[in-house]
Amino acid sequence: MGLLNKIFGGKEKHSGPPSQPATSQFQESEQTEQYGSKNAPRRELVQVVLRDTMRKHGIPSDWIEIRILTAVNRRQVTGMHVQLIVKQGHDDLLTYVYAFQESFQREIEKFEPRAEEWLMSIAWQFQGKGTEGRVMPEPATWTGNAAAVAAAPPGVIDKDAPEEELHDDVEADLKALFAIRDAVLNEKDGEEPRDFQPTQPGFQDSDKPR
Repeated sequence: MGLLNKIFGGKEKHSGPPSQPATSQFQESEQTEQYGSKNAPRRELVQVVLRDTMRKHGIPSDWIEIRILTAVNRRQVTGMHVQLIVKQGHDDLLTYVYAFQESFQREIEKFEPRAEEWLMSIAWQFQGKGTEGRVMPEPATWTGNAAAVAAAPPGVIDKDAPEEELHDDVEADLKALFAIRDAVLNEKDGEEPRDFQPTQPGFQDSDKPR
């Protein structure tokens, strides 16, 4: 009876909602709401500083939106993750993302010198589409061999040359593989290798010298 009383009687005594599993730091709960209220002045500071930084650099106010996520780290320090969402001017802003972020952080630190303790991350998200028709540059651009590609107009990729080079490489690899296979087969038959001669089409087992 004691067990039944605990099961059924407990529900009568506690008419509140059933207990919920422990929430993570990113889920809505009373605890995160409490942390969010404590973080409210900092959230407002970040929003105001973003608007001022955009105005300072002449960026239209509708180009960037902000999303703030309150979080608590393992040491129970309340902080936030800031996400800057680019809505317009993708190609114009992309070159200056790092410079803008540094300016944004410096402005925050003027009011909060210890901002690095609670400003956990700054992320960027680009929504929509950039310039139509823009394509990735040649691979040599990223390896420091941009001088060979500098003469070509931007966005123009020579499609014929890479395919020809790839075809030549594949053909050479196949010839080498066939030559190695022939050498192994000749060694198994007790013959000396034929100096990696390529396999001839139409070769039959009955044509092998005995």
